[in-house]
Amino acid sequence: MQTTVQRLKQKFPPTAAWFAAVLLTIAWGGCGSVQQPLFTDTHGAIVWPEPPEPARIKYLGQLSGEGDLGRRVSGAEAFGRLIFGRKDVGVFKNPRSVAVDGDRLFVAAGGAAVIHIMDLKTRKYVQFSKLDGDSTLRSPVGIAIVEDNVYVSDSVLGRVCVFDTAGNYRFAFGHGILQRPSGIAYGRSQQRLYVVDTKRHVVDMFDLRGKHLGSLGDQGPKGLRFPTFVSVDRQGRIYVSDTLNYCIQVFEPDGRFVRSIGEHGNRPGYFAHPSGIATDRSGNIYVTDKHFENVQIFNADGQILMALGHEGRGPGEFWLPMGLFIDDRDRIFVADSFNKRIQIFQLLEAQAR
Repeated sequence: MQTTVQRLKQKFPPTAAWFAAVLLTIAWGGCGSVQQPLFTDTHGAIVWPEPPEPARIKYLGQLSGEGDLGRRVSGAEAFGRLIFGRKDVGVFKNPRSVAVDGDRLFVAAGGAAVIHIMDLKTRKYVQFSKLDGDSTLRSPVGIAIVEDNVYVSDSVLGRVCVFDTAGNYRFAFGHGILQRPSGIAYGRSQQRLYVVDTKRHVVDMFDLRGKHLGSLGDQGPKGLRFPTFVSVDRQGRIYVSDTLNYCIQVFEPDGRFVRSIGEHGNRPGYFAHPSGIATDRSGNIYVTDKHFENVQIFNADGQILMALGHEGRGPGEFWLPMGLFIDDRDRIFVADSFNKRIQIFQLLEAQAR
């Protein structure tokens, strides 16, 4: 069957046919089809726990880069692709952490040393890494969004770099204090940033301008041993993924130690390599484990509720999962690092209340 362009070549001279094809390309691009939903149920309902238990978490889908936004292509962009070919889209190379602000998804990708921003409503995409002068991000790990600022911890630069939400560099802090910063979180009740320094075995506290306010680390009975990620709940409690103590340490907003959750082992409720951490509105605690390749969920008292996932590349399967984030719509975003994607799940009503 002849294509439209082939029929044009037979009907018109080469130059005229090329020009007509360009016009068709612009017209098709400008009148593109309706944007497809970001998350379509192509696998059927995938839920946890499995029936006949009541479903508490549902798989929504995954994002691996700009190409998954499914946005309409303008006529001008379609013409550019015809002439110059399609440029490589922004892809998530080893995403380490994720944060969500309304409809905007922020991903810290270590493989490309960039921050990706995807607007899930408008389908716009940008990425950034430039600092002042010729310098750039080297190894972004943690990311926190506070109003119009994007705070990014960089483990190689040894500082927190601050950008606006368009990706313009503003300032940095932590020089001379931080050695290998990793996870970062914002505590709204205290208006503090909590930055994990894995090398120094502490969590440093800063105000939003970067003033150092003190550290957590020796308050618990074990101290911290190579901590990686941190989260702050709605009451201001601080949860630290204490990797080589194989537990989660919990602190009050004033820094007082509350409890530790978990220990070394290979059963549910135990850890081999705890990493990313987040809490939901009910105070339940979600922890990724890079060795078990799953997400374990505990109640506020530290009792295991369930586990989600195992090793693999399919829906709800993981390969070295790291940071995770729970947004105001009860969606769970997991940085599935070596699968180079963000997996998204929906916390169902039964679990959320």
